[in-house]
Amino acid sequence: MKNYAIIFLISLIAVACNKKIDEISPLIKIDKDGELSSVAGIVEATVGNYSLLRDNSTVSMSYDEPLANLSESRGNNVTLRTFGPAEKMTDAFFYQNSNSPTLGFSNDFYRGSYQLIVSINTTLEGIADFENTSFASSSEADQNSVLYAKGENHFLRALAYFNLIRLYGKPYYQDAANSSGIALKKTSDIKEIPAPSTVKEVYDYITAELKTAAQLMKTPVTKTNSFASKEAAWALLSRVYLYMGGNMVSPDATYNQAAITYADSTLTQNNGKLALLQGDDYKKLFAADQDGAIGRAKFAANKEIIFAFDNMTGYSLIGLLYNYDANYGYGGFFLPSSDLQQLFTAQDIRSNFFEVNPATGLAETTKFLVLYSQLLTHAPNIFLRTGELYLNRAEAYAKMKNYAMARADLSTIHTRAGLPESDITSIADQDLLTAILKERRMELAFEGHAGYDCFRNGLPMIRNAADNNGKALIIQPDDPKVVLTTPNF
Repeated sequence: MKNYAIIFLISLIAVACNKKIDEISPLIKIDKDGELSSVAGIVEATVGNYSLLRDNSTVSMSYDEPLANLSESRGNNVTLRTFGPAEKMTDAFFYQNSNSPTLGFSNDFYRGSYQLIVSINTTLEGIADFENTSFASSSEADQNSVLYAKGENHFLRALAYFNLIRLYGKPYYQDAANSSGIALKKTSDIKEIPAPSTVKEVYDYITAELKTAAQLMKTPVTKTNSFASKEAAWALLSRVYLYMGGNMVSPDATYNQAAITYADSTLTQNNGKLALLQGDDYKKLFAADQDGAIGRAKFAANKEIIFAFDNMTGYSLIGLLYNYDANYGYGGFFLPSSDLQQLFTAQDIRSNFFEVNPATGLAETTKFLVLYSQLLTHAPNIFLRTGELYLNRAEAYAKMKNYAMARADLSTIHTRAGLPESDITSIADQDLLTAILKERRMELAFEGHAGYDCFRNGLPMIRNAADNNGKALIIQPDDPKVVLTTPNF
């Protein structure tokens, strides 16, 4: 990196009346020769795009913490450590949907997302130029590196748009073909001002991007799970199609079958790279590992993790959402809700993923632990893991009324947690989907799924009174509050 200057030239201006993007200038990484004119430069620019999944602003937190805040705090797995008027950290929790830079994280996340997208677009345009000028004369190894990097960028762009549409678009089953979504900016040209696409158009674009990414990343290049892969593309396709698969009343068989197919591909065609961790290995996946002594933060050999951001040498503040640091008197804004905690028995391995903070006497999740006196977390930010895929597949099977297969996948996750299989075999077929969503809530708690899982299934998000300062909060899936307002810049 010493030979490269990193220039951040970002300006996002949205037109209030039609929510168009008026101007986007990309993050540009250059050297004296033009970074994207070489294979090494293309690879390094791609690595730089990954870094934008954590933070890409010197003035605000602009991706990982905003995404976690907007995703998890709008569900029913968390409550507040301290109740009070809505402010930046708690705006989403109260469904205020503020788009001011000082109230809520929507402004930060929207800006950070399009910074990421335009940087990816710049990289892909550079790759296209390289393919037209130098690709044919490059060595086979260099050609493979370029093709794989191209796949990585398509994957990252799909991930960015998926995270945007599930916040700024209605659930797919709510008339996706006619419902307004987000702008699909496909170039780095600041003069390109795309109008918002429909929710369906955005989802179609995401699935096409991921299929392209998976095909390109079949190229023989070996990378760790800190980077995208064909398995990561397939896994995200499974999730995307599950979101497209309709609600509990009117499921879509085609999309649910696609969710199953891509989960199958990920779990069975990974050349031994992936597996569902068991026993002590599973306990370590989210164990209390503040200093890295048990190796949780060094996750490259972890077969459960399909794709995660590596915070080992970074500075992510995402852990402060969930963990209070007494040395600074800061953090721990969100606590596990009481009704979530009550779902876990002592026999459940996942009950180990909570611990009491001695400074407050309150239970916190260990999924994102703060390094005390540093206000940082080195825990990987897991975007995709095998545990989710079994639950994706179980839900899709249940919606297709293939109850035997749904029950088998649910049982796999339930018994992996140390719980008896009889819990699952005793569930009536008509109650199986509800049981799967309950298991999903427990298994994927604090990983950014809870609110989405309610709304995409046509279910209300219910936050019990005991966890809401004495007032019950119920957000229906068709409530306008489900969709964030596009920020104005």
